[in-house]
Amino acid sequence: MPPLFGKRKEPKGPQKAQISPAQKRTSFRMPVEFDVLYTLHGRQGRRRARANDLSSGGLRLSTDEDFLRESILDIDFNLPEDFLADMVIEKEVYEQTPFGLRPETVKVQPPGFKPLHMRGITLSAFYDVATRKFAYGVKFTDTTEEMQEELSRFIHLWQLHYLRTRKLD
Repeated sequence: MPPLFGKRKEPKGPQKAQISPAQKRTSFRMPVEFDVLYTLHGRQGRRRARANDLSSGGLRLSTDEDFLRESILDIDFNLPEDFLADMVIEKEVYEQTPFGLRPETVKVQPPGFKPLHMRGITLSAFYDVATRKFAYGVKFTDTTEEMQEELSRFIHLWQLHYLRTRKLD
């Protein structure tokens, strides 16, 4: 018996998931939350908000304020560093000996993170009914190499912390 709605298509084997251009990420996102202070460009006064989903390219900002798309924000924050107290990393140092420089591996606690001042532009937005907050995807703009290095260092150390402390099922 022929199919009712035309010719039946045969599956072509395993398919890759298609990612729309709007969903493509340029950097890894960390599920970490922290407080921020922000200023809307062109307006006086700073307000508090909560940030999460941090990456070297941006973050998600949760606030009670409704912004227009592509609003420019100046964001000040301190990266969480309480996890560093229990963390030890290996560092290679060189010691001068009668035989020349010799490498030695030492264990040290990583230094804390510098306060960051970032400029960002709001992109995607949605309203979270459960928290009664607006959430915005914010893309960092005008970042310096030093800011990018500090974000990358945080993300790397946070991943190490997560891998070392996670509980395997």
